[in-house]
Amino acid sequence: MLNYEKQRGRQAGFNIIELMVVLFVAGILMSVGLPAFSGFMSSNRMSTAANDLATTLHVARTEAIKRRASVTVCPSTQWNQANPACTNTPFEDGWIVFVDAVAPALPDLAHNGAQDVLRAHGPMPNGITLTLADADSVIGGQPFLTFGTTGFPLANLAGNDAVFNFQMCDHRGNADTGGGIAAGRWIRLTPTGRPQIHREVAQVQSAQNPANGC
Repeated sequence: MLNYEKQRGRQAGFNIIELMVVLFVAGILMSVGLPAFSGFMSSNRMSTAANDLATTLHVARTEAIKRRASVTVCPSTQWNQANPACTNTPFEDGWIVFVDAVAPALPDLAHNGAQDVLRAHGPMPNGITLTLADADSVIGGQPFLTFGTTGFPLANLAGNDAVFNFQMCDHRGNADTGGGIAAGRWIRLTPTGRPQIHREVAQVQSAQNPANGC
């Protein structure tokens, strides 16, 4: 009985060779699985951010029609304050949607306490960059987008061209994530103001994208 117990004790657990094999296999699985998981998380963040922005544009257009008012989307680092203002900062740092003017007043890109803030959004996820373009080229000057009472976006206001194209990119650049789906997203406003999300590499990187792709 004693000899049996000693033999069973010697056979318990892993020997050094078995342990090395287990670690080797685990290393292979991690080297294959971690990049795939990282890519999945990046794609999920990109899709969520693009959907959030597209929803913002849809809400602004819908409210402009419903209220028969000019509704503006503008970047604002004050998005979480009681009376936020347009701050002429990058859109990825946060934005607001507000009733800019009710006819016969004209929009002026200025929010005050008497106007309704319809939606506020905080900064985009870290690592996602946003390039803005009007109907033809990358935009300069104050970034904004204003929907008129018909839901159509204004082409310009106060000497500034309105944003019609939003190009979202991350560290993957213009990579194909599989099936022709791009790592980045191009959100384009139609002339009637409807936001369209372009996901395919051929679309995002096309010459028709004035934001120039990723």
